[in-house]
Amino acid sequence: GDIVLCRDKVLEQAECYGHSVKREFSFLIVHSLLHLFGYDHMEDDERKVMEDVQNNILNILHITR
Repeated sequence: GDIVLCRDKVLEQAECYGHSVKREFSFLIVHSLLHLFGYDHMEDDERKVMEDVQNNILNILHITR
C-alpha cells in the first residue's frame, strides 16, 4: 500500500491539536502503517487496540504530544 500525506494538512492539524509538526507527521505515518497492517478503529474494541499499539510505537520513538 501507499501512504500519501498533504504537507499543508499536516501543518494545519499540528497547529489545531497543539502538536509539533514532527509529532503530527509521525502520528499520521504510524497510524497509516497500522491501517496497512490491518488495524482499524471503526469499533470501540478495535479502536482501543489500535490506539494502544500506536501510542506504544510513538513512545518508543520518544515522540509525545
